[in-house]
Amino acid sequence: MNEERVFNIFIYFEDDCAVEYGLRHHKRGGSDEEKMAWLQSSAEQDFNSARRFKLRRSFSGREWFAQQRLGVDLGLFEEGFVVSNAPRAPIVCITAIVDGVPRIDRKTDLSPFWGDKVGKELPGDMQDWLIKYTEGKTFRFDKLMNDDYFVAIKLLFNERKIASASKLLMSSIDTMAFVEYGDKSGNFAKWLDTYVDLTKVGVSSSELWEFRNSVVHMTNLSSRAVIAGKVTPIMPYLGSDELAKFAKSTKVKPFNFYSLITSVAHGIKNWSETYNQTPDKFLTFIERYDTMISDSRTAYISDEHK
Repeated sequence: MNEERVFNIFIYFEDDCAVEYGLRHHKRGGSDEEKMAWLQSSAEQDFNSARRFKLRRSFSGREWFAQQRLGVDLGLFEEGFVVSNAPRAPIVCITAIVDGVPRIDRKTDLSPFWGDKVGKELPGDMQDWLIKYTEGKTFRFDKLMNDDYFVAIKLLFNERKIASASKLLMSSIDTMAFVEYGDKSGNFAKWLDTYVDLTKVGVSSSELWEFRNSVVHMTNLSSRAVIAGKVTPIMPYLGSDELAKFAKSTKVKPFNFYSLITSVAHGIKNWSETYNQTPDKFLTFIERYDTMISDSRTAYISDEHK
């Protein structure tokens, strides 16, 4: 019940980009709940007079939400706390200021924005992928990619449904390229060139891109670039590498589909390691992967919700 410094913190967004935060502290007594309620009621008066500091990294609105999905890191505001002589575990209220106006979508605490917090407005139950694939301090990238893509690819491969397996493999590369680079032209080939060794497969990223265009959209091998003679058509096969020589007399270049699957799997491993090297990338991963749908993420609605 003793008086202590409590803090209103503001993240200032201009044109969907935040580079600064503001901090205003007050000395208040009462219970923790009373102090928090007072901070919330004072936010609209405080944000214009708060002292501003540079964020150690910029945030878009979606990236800030991704940060909250992991839990708010108070280390982002360390400079302000030091200047204000803050206690070790200060009571804080964080508010986004969007183009000069306080934006409050919901009230929550500083813990990870997971599980029932994410879907409480929706009927039914669905496990949060971020919870499911986090083990201690480790995020199981391998399990997520396996469950979302390779389980189905393996099922199709084992049933010799190569056209369908090819579509799904191309689609998975599309997804990973989007997560890494965003919705940008050339991201498919760029992801392959950066993370996947295609030398054992014997095809190029540009050939795979045209294969993707034709097999995903038309279930054939003739994309527009192939028809125009700009790129060699390629065709998947199953079996040993020796079998490829039987198709060399045709106008279509064969490639070992199993070799491509294993090469992409190794590429995913290379890709996942970049998140250890550059941890801030994980916020973008969360932001973009939150938009994905998957067979492994199904909401179940009980009779009481119907």
